[in-house]
Amino acid sequence: MSVAFVTMVYDDAFFLDLWVRYYSRFTDRRNLYVITHGPQDYAHEIAAGCNIIEVNRRAPYRSMDQDRFQLVNHLCSGLNYMFDWVVYNDVDELLVLDPALGEDLIGYIDGIDRRTRVVSPLGVEVLHRVDLESDYDPSRAMLAQRKYMRVNAWYCKPCLTQIPLQWGPDGHGSEHEVYTLSEDLYLFHLKWFDQQFHIDRHQDRLNMRGTNEDGSALVFGAGSWGWSKFEYQRISNDYLRFTIEKKGTGFDFTQERERLKRSYVKGKTGFYSTDWFVDGDLRILPDRFVGLF
Repeated sequence: MSVAFVTMVYDDAFFLDLWVRYYSRFTDRRNLYVITHGPQDYAHEIAAGCNIIEVNRRAPYRSMDQDRFQLVNHLCSGLNYMFDWVVYNDVDELLVLDPALGEDLIGYIDGIDRRTRVVSPLGVEVLHRVDLESDYDPSRAMLAQRKYMRVNAWYCKPCLTQIPLQWGPDGHGSEHEVYTLSEDLYLFHLKWFDQQFHIDRHQDRLNMRGTNEDGSALVFGAGSWGWSKFEYQRISNDYLRFTIEKKGTGFDFTQERERLKRSYVKGKTGFYSTDWFVDGDLRILPDRFVGLF
């Protein structure tokens, strides 16, 4: 069994360090592929022993993010000819096997039915409840400090594939018409794990903005990266009003999984995807996940 794990980075040393340390627990670093969008000196130290692919970063332009992901699509499709499975995630996302099934992520992937070509994990976001949790301590495991999660269908990405595959923008959706949602794999989205960290990170992204010929702002990236500083802070504060375990179902996501499966259709863009819903009721992380990374 051979599995390649791929990510792409720009100015993300913290998450790259976490990504490399996590996946190198399961496989040799020679199976980890780190694409750097322009020169990233820190990557060569953090990801020593990994495959580091440095690509040109052109001056900002409107379709830069779309072109960037086309590169990811083509690279991962090429790796599919050399590996049994290819896993692509953004650098602030980690593919996690439910610890109730053990710690052998590679062994689990090896056991997936070979007729299953593409697999999606369930997307959960780690949220920092600043009213209930302290600031992040880098000397301790993240999941020993953060216990509040929410389901976000945006991150139920078809990120495991054993065939060359065209993904939609940023990996949300794909051209594959069969939807296989794993019962045992989760995609942990870590962007919001610490309030001050993600506010500072957003400000860094705002500083990358350029200007169109008509003088309007040239914004890169989708979703929250395009928000103003004020809007970003307002939405971040909204997380403090989320309920906690109001549904009383814990990490039982039966209803959410059924909704995802029912909603999988081909959209106007030509890619298949599910409803992109989010849950405003936070779930408490079960003890079996605590300290996992």
